[in-house]
Order: sequence, then C-alpha cells, then structure tokens
Amino acid sequence: MVVGIMVGSGIFRTPGGVASQLGRPGLTLFAWLLGGVVAFMGSVIFAELATRYPRAGGKYVYARETFGPRMGFVVGWVEAVVYIAAIAAIAVVCGEYLGRLVGAPDTAAQWLGVAVLVIFTAINLTGVASGRWVQNIATTLKIAGLVVVVIAAFARGSGIGWTSSLPSAPRGTALFGAMAVAFQAVVWSYYGYLDGGKIAEEVVDPSKSLPRIYLGGITLVTTLYLLLNAAYVHVLPLDQVAASKLVAADVMTALFGAAAGEVFVALSLLVVIASLNGNIFVTPRVLFGLAREGLGPAELAQVNKGGTPWAAMTWVGAAAMLLALTGTFDQLLSLTITLILIIDSIAVLSLVVARRRNPEAPFKTPLYPALPIVFVGVYAALFVGTAVAQPVVVIVSLGVMVVAYMVSFAYSSKDR
Repeated sequence: MVVGIMVGSGIFRTPGGVASQLGRPGLTLFAWLLGGVVAFMGSVIFAELATRYPRAGGKYVYARETFGPRMGFVVGWVEAVVYIAAIAAIAVVCGEYLGRLVGAPDTAAQWLGVAVLVIFTAINLTGVASGRWVQNIATTLKIAGLVVVVIAAFARGSGIGWTSSLPSAPRGTALFGAMAVAFQAVVWSYYGYLDGGKIAEEVVDPSKSLPRIYLGGITLVTTLYLLLNAAYVHVLPLDQVAASKLVAADVMTALFGAAAGEVFVALSLLVVIASLNGNIFVTPRVLFGLAREGLGPAELAQVNKGGTPWAAMTWVGAAAMLLALTGTFDQLLSLTITLILIIDSIAVLSLVVARRRNPEAPFKTPLYPALPIVFVGVYAALFVGTAVAQPVVVIVSLGVMVVAYMVSFAYSSKDR
C-alpha cells in the first residue's frame, strides 16, 4: 500500500528537472537518496499524529488541537490551496503528454491540460463513476512500466551519461539554492508517504509494525527511484535527460524506436490522468469538511443528489483551471512545495505540543525528539534555499499564509 501511494505521477515528470538543476549524475542520485530519508522521517512522525487524532482527516486538526482554532483554519485552507495547485500542475502534465501523443506544439500544453481538467471535473460533478478499473490498472502498469525501463536500460545502455555534466552545473554557494529547487521535485515525487499514516490505526502492534512497514516500503521506492535515474544516464547524455519532460519515454525511444516511446507516453498519460482524477475527487471533500466544521463558507458544504459536494468541486475546478492557464508546471510545483514546507513544519511541531500534554500514544515516533527536529531543520533549510533561488515564490507563499490568517478572524470562532 505504501509503495502504491508513493509512486505516482511525480516520478514520470520530475527527473529531468532535478538533473537540470544539479547538473551532475552523482548529485542527482544524492538528491533522490536524501528524499527517501526525509520521506521515512516524515512517515513515522505523521503516523503518530494519525494515531493521536484517528478521526482527524487532515493537518488542520493537528494544528487546531495544539495551536488553537485560528492556526487550524490557516493550515486547513493553505493545504486546500496546495491541493488545488497540485491539480493544476498535474493537469499541465496531462496536457504535455497528450500534446506529445497528438503532435501538438508545446504552447498548447496548458490548454490541453485545462480541457482534461474540465472533462474530469464534469464527470465527478455528475456523479458518473469515473472508472475504478482505470485506477487499478494504472497502479499496476506504472510500477511494471518503470521496472521494464530499468531492466532495458541496463541491458542495452552504454553508460554515456555517467561521464557528462552540464556547463551550468552549480558550484560553491550556488549549490545550496540549486539543491533546494531540485528538492522541490523530489519532495513532490515522494510525497504520497503522508497518506500512508492513515493505516496506522489498522496495524497490529503499530509500535513495532509501522517502522518496518515504512522502512520497507520507502526503501523499495527509494531503490526504484535511484535505479530509474541511474538507468536514464546509462542510456542518454545528461543534457538530454535534463531537457526531457518524460525521460522514461525518451529512454525507450532511444533503445527500441519511436513506437516504444509512444507506447510509454500513452502509459504515462494514463497514470497521470488517474492521479488527476483522484485529486479532483478528494480535494473538494477537504473543502467540504472545512466548511462543515465552520471553517469556511457554508455554501461549500452543499451536496447534490449523488452525494457530490458540487459547490466545493465547482470552486476547486475553476481555481485549478485558472492556475493551469497562468502557470507552468515548474511554477506550480514551486508554489505547492514551498507551501508544503510551511504547513508540514507546523504539523510536525504540533507533535511536540501534543507530546508535552500527553506522552502516551498508540504509536510513538522513534528517536523523539531528534527526528522531528531534524525533519523541521531540513524543511527550514530548503525554505531558506528556495528564498535565495526563488524569492518571488517565497513571497507569494508567505502572502497566502498572511491572507489565510487575516480571513481566519472571520471563521476561527465558529470552529467546533
């Protein structure tokens, strides 16, 4: 389950961006390895939070229970913005891959992505079953397809990319900012680990089982990601990897011809569409939950005859379409991850407060308090690095936090 949650659309789109930022194969692999370590730390921290608040449903409850209703409002709505920006980013990726299949120019990616977004928002609004078989097939095919790429690359590749580097490869102090920006894509690709905490209450003897589950699952995912990135440079020059929006398909094209590459593009599109559909289904229910608890406009809690929170879904769809039209994938990714750095740090710090109030929990984070401190320290360093490399993104992110805080005065007193 942990592996299935983590391996999503991110790993198909992000490796080229990481290679472009870091410019050397060794640094690229180090970033992916570090991502696995951070994911493991986060998984066991959020597992304790999930067992402490089993009916929580989100980070906003962790923040509300420890820092008060106003902080709960801020975290809840900023997390909603994160989800909406993620939907927009995934829609842009859908447009990129669909455009590649139909031969559309790169400039059409955003419009194609919005078209896909409109279709799946409409499907979810009408309550039509969006195809569970697509989700199940995608989960199987995405793992199988990536494993095929790894095997084929090492069997037929020449190792051409291992000895190459980019002229723009960062050095000295510039490496700090480059690593922070590159790590945004790494965090995106690993981020599904957070949902793994939802199984915490259902595990027998969680204090012993959960660390093994997370360590095993995240080790498998990290190994897959490292093998994939090694496979890419085993077949393609690093500059070609860095310029690609779907490296795996380019590897298959280089090894077996254009037809094989197109088949992999189609597979990737299926996986990304499944991810988009899942996010469109879930995100309005986050807004629905906030509104139902008095943390947002009551209109967002309205549902139609099919049980769909139609008002929230309409709002999410419209906001995601606007973001998809006005931002590139990289811009949306930067905004999403920068906000995640902030609200996840708040959620992790809530564990410190919860431990002081009640040291006992069904599952307890190992190596406490060192693990939460290191986790927040890593996120703080990434935030500072992002501020150096992308100051506008940080300013916008802080602006979102400030706006949420100002609006909280109107709703936090209604929290129940």
